[in-house]
Amino acid sequence: MRVILHPGAALFLAGAESFLRADPFSANVIAVVAGRIAVGAQPDSDNYLWASVDDGDGRVLGVAMQTPPHALFVSRMPAEAAAALAGALADAGRDLPGVNGAVGSTAAFAQAWSGRGGQISKVVTAMRLYRLGELVRPAGVPGAPALATAPDNVELVADWLAAFHDEATPRAPVQDWRAFAGRRIAAGQVHLWHDAGAPVALAAVSAPAAGVARVGPVYTPPGKRRRGYGAAVTAAATAAALRGGAEHVTLYSDLANPTSNSIYQAIGYRPDHDAEERSFQGP
Repeated sequence: MRVILHPGAALFLAGAESFLRADPFSANVIAVVAGRIAVGAQPDSDNYLWASVDDGDGRVLGVAMQTPPHALFVSRMPAEAAAALAGALADAGRDLPGVNGAVGSTAAFAQAWSGRGGQISKVVTAMRLYRLGELVRPAGVPGAPALATAPDNVELVADWLAAFHDEATPRAPVQDWRAFAGRRIAAGQVHLWHDAGAPVALAAVSAPAAGVARVGPVYTPPGKRRRGYGAAVTAAATAAALRGGAEHVTLYSDLANPTSNSIYQAIGYRPDHDAEERSFQGP
């Protein structure tokens, strides 16, 4: 078992390409972020970590990424690969607030990490990755989709991204939401649903990585909920991803929110694998 720490996103993508294409679903978050950085669409940092684990003969078994202050993100991988990764990062003196990704990988990593440093892990969010089967557009929802534009929609999108963070992912690091909104809008990745001449819901979608685009976040302000806007804008963003060349479209949903899980399944999404985020606590 060999752990390779790659010096930069571009070299990571070159070294891990075979795995990213073999398992484009559990590794999609990693591939999307690495791809954005590699083409200059997102700022890079010397503090970012890009890792792959292979069997010693060059066959990649899993990949990982950390962009501090976020948790380590891991793909699906065998338990022994996750344990080897934990040992290598502990030896390198890496400071990790937690681990995120496919359930089997996170559990194995957390157990090995705890054994090395004495920290315990706690599951803070249980998720499910859904993969699109056949898109079913919701019927009878008033309004129509439109791409968010700059500068008209930057402040609105930034405000809604901040509200989504505070409501759905309050433990995640706070970002410069205006800058983040500007980058996603400039890339044509933010879709709004308009009704009666005003935006009422938002869904962003990534550019495809290894053929897979990912929808998220999806947000409807509290006063506009239960009218079908979230389902409609998610379907619109999904359709745009398919038109843009994605072979598959995925999204994550919090298992503690039965409403969103049922909505995504109603428009054609099917479970692929369960995921979780664990926080590390202790010495």
